[in-house]
Amino acid sequence: MKNREFELVVFGATSFVGKLVCAYLAKEYTEPNLTWAMAARSESKLLELKQALGEVASPIPLIVADSMDENTLLAMSERTAALISTVGPYSLYGDLLLKACISSGTDYCDLTGEPQWIKRMLDLHEAAAQASGARIVNCCGFDSIPSDLGVKFLQEQAQQRFGRYCDRVKMRVLAMKGGASGGTIASGINMYKEAAGDTALQAELKDLYSLCDEDYDHRLSQHDVSVEYDEDFNAWAGPFVMAAINTRVVLRSNAIAA
Repeated sequence: MKNREFELVVFGATSFVGKLVCAYLAKEYTEPNLTWAMAARSESKLLELKQALGEVASPIPLIVADSMDENTLLAMSERTAALISTVGPYSLYGDLLLKACISSGTDYCDLTGEPQWIKRMLDLHEAAAQASGARIVNCCGFDSIPSDLGVKFLQEQAQQRFGRYCDRVKMRVLAMKGGASGGTIASGINMYKEAAGDTALQAELKDLYSLCDEDYDHRLSQHDVSVEYDEDFNAWAGPFVMAAINTRVVLRSNAIAA
């Protein structure tokens, strides 16, 4: 365990998702169980959030840092063992923070669903992260925790029960509740803007294995995402909006574990 002032910092605490994360942490984890801080660009909004959370949040420290100010990001990352970032689109606001966490050896996780940004960060910083010991975990939201951990659990059960892993895994979402936040919508719009007119990026976004090492043994092709009758489930199925990122995250996890 890193000997830092905080075990965890939530950066983007005043965002839609950041507020949810902070409310949960304030309710479920108090000192000495967890030493953590709330961080954002605006001190006034942080104070408003702290007041809204009530008495339970009174001992929680506040940190002011800006996604575009490398010095404040480095100072923040050096104070904590791990950091959660809810500040997106990450392709616009995530580069300097990730670099700061890697430089300080701070573990990092986020909610990105932007494969082009993840790929760019892997190419730029994977070796440095391995050298500093910083663990970088992207896509820790609805994309792609259910898919990634769901496949892991399924394969563990398959091995225990049948003595072998599944060669192919299907995921069907039967029901879901909720909507997209402003940050999620902005991330999608920005991704399409980046890809417009960039044929290389367009090809990358079509590649299921874009997040895997080049020498990984590629076996799957892009599945037809049209509406179809799935005989395995005895039901009609259509394309899932999260499939584009979930598939790539699961394949990367599999490649790392292979």
